Amino acid sequence: MEPRTRRSAPCRPRGFTLIEIVVVLFILGVVITMAAGITRALTASQKLSVTTTRMAAIDIAIVQFVMQQKRLPCPADGTLLSADNKAGLETARTLGAGCTTNEAGGVVPWRSLGLSEPDATDGWNHRLTYRVQPALAADGGMDMSWCDPAGTEAAAGPKACNTACTNATLTSCTPPATFLTARGLTVHNVAGVTIMDPAAAPNTGAAYVVVSAGSSGGGGYLASGQLSATTTVDGTEEQKNYANAAYAVAGYYVDDSISDGPGATHFDDVVSRPTVLTVINKAGLGPRAH
Repeated sequence: MEPRTRRSAPCRPRGFTLIEIVVVLFILGVVITMAAGITRALTASQKLSVTTTRMAAIDIAIVQFVMQQKRLPCPADGTLLSADNKAGLETARTLGAGCTTNEAGGVVPWRSLGLSEPDATDGWNHRLTYRVQPALAADGGMDMSWCDPAGTEAAAGPKACNTACTNATLTSCTPPATFLTARGLTVHNVAGVTIMDPAAAPNTGAAYVVVSAGSSGGGGYLASGQLSATTTVDGTEEQKNYANAAYAVAGYYVDDSISDGPGATHFDDVVSRPTVLTVINKAGLGPRAH
């Protein structure tokens, strides 16, 4: 009789242990967190790119406006609903003084520039704030075409180029430096250092500033005409760029870097601020050749 062979017991399927499940869940959580961070970073980068592209287009539209009108536009009223028939249009101005409001609530006047409202909003759907020295929106406020580099007309504060200028009477010709005296806006960095100065020689003042409230949204107007609440703590200088603030003789603020957290020094505004002379030359309104 042959010996009986011993049969091995069938293998039962082995389940995951509690420790293995915890490890898997932990790894999954890490991957999800990393993916969410990458997604947020890509979204923020995309919104910043949209913002800078639109601001560049606004700079071009403003130059075209200056070519035609020989002045800068006044701000539009950001507190108006999109459906209001005055939304996106320049606010009150006079021929000689330019903008006559204190510019509080001022945003890019998209309709006056021939743009749509989305063209004048940033990537976070806030209307772009706009400030301009009132005199630069007066008739001829950006026209240097009658100024002469050889002119010797005595300076008497900011003035228009004298149209009586001739090569025979250079004492009546306004030199460019006289025309540019005190024209433009003062711009500081977040440390309070002046980096654009209309009182400097040569003039380095900004023709205007266009401001995006950035990712925090603080101080930017929505299409509803409501002022957006900040999603973080805006810095002291950043708050001075708020659209509901009045025109500031003391100047506006920019920074080339983005802060890594809220607080007194936080700054995520995006600012366009070309010089007065840059806009004038692009518009073809620079001084005549002597």
